Amino acid sequence: MKYRDLVSFDPVESVIKLVEADQPQEALRLVKTYVMSDSMAKTLKDLVIPQLQFEDPFDNKGVFIVGNYGTGKSHLMSVISAVAEDKAMLKLVNNDIFKKSAESIAGKFEVLRFEIGTSKMDFRDLVVGHLEKDLSKRGIHYRFPSMEEAPNTKDYLLAMMALFQEKYPDKGYLIVADEFLDYLRGLTEQKVVLALNFLREIGEISKSCRLRFIAGVQESLFDSGQFAFVADSLRRVRDRYEQVVIRKQDISYVVSERILKKDNRQKAWIREHLTKFSHLYSNMADRL
Repeated sequence: MKYRDLVSFDPVESVIKLVEADQPQEALRLVKTYVMSDSMAKTLKDLVIPQLQFEDPFDNKGVFIVGNYGTGKSHLMSVISAVAEDKAMLKLVNNDIFKKSAESIAGKFEVLRFEIGTSKMDFRDLVVGHLEKDLSKRGIHYRFPSMEEAPNTKDYLLAMMALFQEKYPDKGYLIVADEFLDYLRGLTEQKVVLALNFLREIGEISKSCRLRFIAGVQESLFDSGQFAFVADSLRRVRDRYEQVVIRKQDISYVVSERILKKDNRQKAWIREHLTKFSHLYSNMADRL
């Protein structure tokens, strides 16, 4: 007997790009293959779904998905955004807790996904550039003034959303951005402050319109010592964002359910084999 007979090995793709979910078939695959623990599902139910939904009155905020490389951060954001974009994706979700709670957002959003690469652009210019391009594809033509011409960006985001609602009266607009922290680390101190101020503005207007924002970060932005020099700006951002942290137990669940998954017959074979050696090890009989 070989190890492959004892374990239903399903390899995990090492790198998943958020923008892959723009393709319907790829989005379907990403939703279908995502393994979600009950603890993660409950976190999404309690923290993320209430912030995204727009049918019940709520003090909506932005969302940070926190997870190091290889923890499934981009995969999770792909799943959330795919369900929000297409209600048909719900039937492919592998966790009943999330499936039930996500009914309030399923198919109710138009989605803009992008990854933030190595760039020295101001964060505001980077985001509104993606917004203008995406809106143009949808037949909505809107131009944001430069920062030098605008006292704030909130008013212009609200004006943009007014045009969006004319085209999509029953939908919200979900922006999902990945690799935000790496980008932030490459900015000058002044640009970091400006980026955080714009981030706060997006979080603040979420309660006034149907614009929603999710960002993927490699570690908690609020606990990083690298940004202690902008502590005041971070505190204001923290008030307008919820954090979802991918924890060790969530990753362990993926390993047990996907990489090392075993059916009942395989478990029986392993038990039968180990029973022969149980008298040689203390507590093995109990641990079987």
